[in-house]
Amino acid sequence: MRIGVVGAGVVGLATTFALDRLGVEVRCFEAGEPMAARSVGGTRIFRLAHAEPRLVAYAARALEGWRAWEREAGTRLVGTETTVVSGPAAPERFASMREAGAAATLVDDVADAGALPAAPGTTGPVLVDPAGGVIAAASTGRFLAGAVEPLLHHERVEAIPVGTGGDGATIRTPTGSWACDSVVVAAGEATASLVAPLGIGVPDGRAHHVRFTFPLPDAGSRPCWIDDGAASTTGLHTYQHASGPDSWAVGASMPAADCAWELGRDEVRARSLAAVAAYVREVVVGADADTVTEEVYCSLPPGLGDGVGAARTGPVLAVWGDNLFKFAPALGEDLARAAADGTVPTIAA
Repeated sequence: MRIGVVGAGVVGLATTFALDRLGVEVRCFEAGEPMAARSVGGTRIFRLAHAEPRLVAYAARALEGWRAWEREAGTRLVGTETTVVSGPAAPERFASMREAGAAATLVDDVADAGALPAAPGTTGPVLVDPAGGVIAAASTGRFLAGAVEPLLHHERVEAIPVGTGGDGATIRTPTGSWACDSVVVAAGEATASLVAPLGIGVPDGRAHHVRFTFPLPDAGSRPCWIDDGAASTTGLHTYQHASGPDSWAVGASMPAADCAWELGRDEVRARSLAAVAAYVREVVVGADADTVTEEVYCSLPPGLGDGVGAARTGPVLAVWGDNLFKFAPALGEDLARAAADGTVPTIAA
């Protein structure tokens, strides 16, 4: 069996890795460098804390996969910092975790949630997810890309025509074509245009997103933090985590009007920095809000939130979503099996 994967972000690489382990002939096509689009950046947050028990369970399964990857890579890929969720979302996610059988604690004050760099007086409810931690995203990319390097083809996919009667597909690039039995399209923002001619509808909206890193002493000892608008007077929703021993990364869910694609990258970056820096000054004790040491930019599909989307037409399976990095080991396995079996992963919403 021959299976093609389009896209070498973390989902595409994980799928290629899993397909190779299944013993099928696989090629992964990527127009740019692996992990250079929506998977870009050195770190991410891992968490079991989700609003749906099925996603909690899926993240728990993914964590088992992360540990398997760690054994093979010989290095830690998901840290043990824990993840904290504060604000109105905390009780719902706590109940979801309890229903799924995951360990969690709900407290009334951030002072009881570990060494968060939170301003005094920041109140709960606060969920502590002991399985959470910082994902070493860049190390993950190096491990996966290295493991599947002979299978990577640095070419842009122009089209994926399906054979007569849905029998197989062809991956067309500017230099040639490759006939295969099945295709997984995990190409980020390019997915929608590649599969639209096949009748697969994929959300095609785009918004700009920028994450900023600020100096913070002893950041590496602190939990990851998802603030659901409770910590600041502005009600800004943020995610935060250590991106180095003394570096604190902060991203914000900006209002739609402030991250719209039509505004352009520079304008959204300026608006995001103003909002995030003001938040850091108000909330993040010890951080230098006037010094940005790193920026991570990507485009995102607005409004998707957690969850996985997937759909199939004949031999072509498309996958999309936001916040997928944490699910990568489980999602790669499921997409590989679905590609081989002609099915759609059951986790897909």
